[in-house]
Amino acid sequence: MRSFLLCTAALGAAAVPLSAQATFTQVVTAQSPPPAGGTVGVTNGAGLLVFGGLVSTAGSVFTYSDRLWYFDGLAWTDVSPAGTLPPARHFYGGAWDIARQRYVLFGGQNSLNASSTAPDLNDTWEWDGNSWTQLTPANAPSPRRWAAMYYHTGIGRTVLFGGNTASGANTAASYSNETWTWDGGNWTLLTPATSPSPRARGFFSFDPTSNAAIYYGGRNTGALGDTWQFDGFDWTPLTTNPGPGSAGVPGLFAYGATYDLLRGRHVIYGGTRTGGTLAATWEFDGVATWVDRGAQVGGPASRTGCSLSYVPALAASVLWGGFQTAFLGDTWTYQTDDFAVSQPVGTGCAGTVGVPQLTDGNAPWAGDLYQLACTGLSPAGVAFATIGFSTTNWSLGALPFPLAALTPSAGAGCNLLVSPDAFNLLGNSAGTANLSIQLPNSAAFAGLQIAVQVAQLELVPSERISVSNAYQATIGVR
Repeated sequence: MRSFLLCTAALGAAAVPLSAQATFTQVVTAQSPPPAGGTVGVTNGAGLLVFGGLVSTAGSVFTYSDRLWYFDGLAWTDVSPAGTLPPARHFYGGAWDIARQRYVLFGGQNSLNASSTAPDLNDTWEWDGNSWTQLTPANAPSPRRWAAMYYHTGIGRTVLFGGNTASGANTAASYSNETWTWDGGNWTLLTPATSPSPRARGFFSFDPTSNAAIYYGGRNTGALGDTWQFDGFDWTPLTTNPGPGSAGVPGLFAYGATYDLLRGRHVIYGGTRTGGTLAATWEFDGVATWVDRGAQVGGPASRTGCSLSYVPALAASVLWGGFQTAFLGDTWTYQTDDFAVSQPVGTGCAGTVGVPQLTDGNAPWAGDLYQLACTGLSPAGVAFATIGFSTTNWSLGALPFPLAALTPSAGAGCNLLVSPDAFNLLGNSAGTANLSIQLPNSAAFAGLQIAVQVAQLELVPSERISVSNAYQATIGVR
């Protein structure tokens, strides 16, 4: 049963436009990689790995890096191993193979001059945490730069899409729409029923909870503004509101992209549509809605060719480097200060079929539908939810409160765990009751705690009251 109690009677306030959001915070470190553009940030779960990049275009000489750097949230460390290293490059494809614990590196551009016909690469390298190894697969994508890569947990493969295959030429024929997968030993060209048009300079953001990756825009002969989803096997074009771009026109390439696992949002920063660098942050809900977060006052400068990756151990996305009027080497984290948190409270007492168990299905973010389910109910019982603002006290005193003091139908161990500020009758389907609470889309409710407990009344074979554990939720703001 869907409830709007918190938005109406219980909270007594209408939703207002959401003003709070995640913000960038600069991290100043004692050392960091040399300023560079054209890098790809890859997370191993604990930190951020950044390889190579273009570090200088002095005169007619382009200088690239072959160093591998690691950021743990506090400091940067050059973790380049001794021995053979991949040739220096930028605009390569990079991904972290979670199953095999390997950094996978493919292709890119390596050149010592400013020629537009500078050579592109199609070599495949892996870093295992100790050393680099060049692989010699029987099949591989053709030489290219600006291809997008990520590791898809659902199929256990690294995925590569698109790229520019003609040494940087910007003719329509120089772009690819091939989709390849890497299994650690060989590349396989897929033949999906549907594919985006040929393009490059776009990037993937992968949501492991839905096993789907988002690829936005990119460039062919001009900036593209379409949104695509890849499930590991086939591509699906998504119908959305206008996506990232500039001057009200969709279309973006050479941006940074990642999926914020904590907030459940695909994040894009920077890039360009017409040549000028942008400083806007865009977020996508994975379904149909892009939101322009704009440029943050005091936040990162506009840029292209930057690294952006969500690092689970840091619970934040990390932005590094890129190019504006010069190469950049600054480090930023991106996350909200108002986290959505929920936790179980106390224990319930048994009805005729056992102790009802309450769980929640998603985090309590402002503007979302907060969903809970109670199992272990009697199919013949009547269930209702108690919704309150406290798990420590109510009008008759402290919580927990023994319900046996109010009615003999409640046995020992049946305790009220939540202040009864609002009630909601629940539907009971085969012993399970579902509750959905529409949380107000207002930053004013950030940090507000609400709690829910389910009670059940059974009349057969005799009158009996049982209750579930409670869930306490702290409303967060993305």
